[in-house]
Amino acid sequence: MRSRTILIGLNEINFEFLESYISKGHLPHFAKLLKSQKVIKTHSEKEYHLLEPWIQWVTVYTGQSYAEHKVYRLGDNIGHNGTKQIFEELEEKGLTVAAISPFNAENRLKNSPFFVPDPWTETKVSGNWLTKNFYKAIHQAVNDNAQSKITITSLITLALAFLLYVPIRKYSSYIKNILNRKKPGMKALVLDSLLIDVFVKLWRKEKPDFSNIFLNSGAHVQHHYLFNSDAYTGPLKNPEWYCPKDWDPFIKVLETYDYLLSRIEKFDNVKLMIATGLHQEPHEHITYYWRLKEHAKFLKAVGINNYDKVLPRMSRDFLIEFNDDINCTAADQILSSYKCSLDQEKIFEVDNRGKSLFVELVYPNDINDEHSIISSSNHPEIKAFKKFVAFVAIKNGEHNGVGYLTSNFPMDIKDEIELTEVKDIIIHEATT
Repeated sequence: MRSRTILIGLNEINFEFLESYISKGHLPHFAKLLKSQKVIKTHSEKEYHLLEPWIQWVTVYTGQSYAEHKVYRLGDNIGHNGTKQIFEELEEKGLTVAAISPFNAENRLKNSPFFVPDPWTETKVSGNWLTKNFYKAIHQAVNDNAQSKITITSLITLALAFLLYVPIRKYSSYIKNILNRKKPGMKALVLDSLLIDVFVKLWRKEKPDFSNIFLNSGAHVQHHYLFNSDAYTGPLKNPEWYCPKDWDPFIKVLETYDYLLSRIEKFDNVKLMIATGLHQEPHEHITYYWRLKEHAKFLKAVGINNYDKVLPRMSRDFLIEFNDDINCTAADQILSSYKCSLDQEKIFEVDNRGKSLFVELVYPNDINDEHSIISSSNHPEIKAFKKFVAFVAIKNGEHNGVGYLTSNFPMDIKDEIELTEVKDIIIHEATT
């Protein structure tokens, strides 16, 4: 009987740090796995601006480099029929295929037992009514995270998912983490914990031939709190108000991932593959991240009114859609013209696609009540800019194009490969 294959996406995890924790006696299931099988390095894009997980994971799913798939933004893969994904390709080969939070992937499956998109990608959800409402709840909670907003409907749905999918023995762990939710990294960790328990419960029920779970809290914690990691030996420290010196959220994330390995070890006849897409290394100076709180209100303040809709994306990014290129170009010129009045640093980075703008709030410094932003093209000065933004984080980690691939079975491949090769390797293992 053919083995069932599970692909775990541990987004951007640095395996050198993982091995550092293992050397100190942590992570027994990772230790067992890495002792028995080799870790393969994957290589992706050469240009730093292309080292984004929403690009690398499309490469994993399609086997195409950025130059081939040209998916540059989170959400670009929707309706992008030129990029055939591993999911529908395996379904066409007769396999049942399922996924929890596959990053920047479109659900094109015809008969999936469950497919829950990532919180930032709006595509169809496969599964029962609770699965569909579960996606709505995590989509709302994650995208409103900077303002700490979660609706009553989302809370009820998440509570119901908790009761139906989480083992009773895990209740105390969740309660502890929820009580510590204001500590750095804990909200992301609670979400990944819930995704893991939902995945395990649904997998046990449906036993799909191929399944994928993507987990992002490790990437989030490395980006924002890596300087607090016991594995980090560099000179930089986070301010005490931002992350207390005795708090290491990274080990807590890795212990949660280790728990997932322990659950999968109990599954019968499973080929497990783990990929990271890329990894993070320590950032070398202090950079602040900010996010607009009310996007429509800010756009009105700077004179941008003629657009169809504005959609928040990950962290500090957002998308604006227009019905013509004239209004799109005008908005591009407005946003691109703004700089901080105090230090002349630019506020936004804008990618113009003709009828849509992908905007990143790139201002890197602290913002106080005296900060205003001014336009080089005589657009309105925005005084007290701080009221329009929410503090997101201090950057601790930055992207490196080397990723990792490992498994719970021998893989007869080279020690270093291109990321574009991973798809064919997965398909081969899933179909043999």
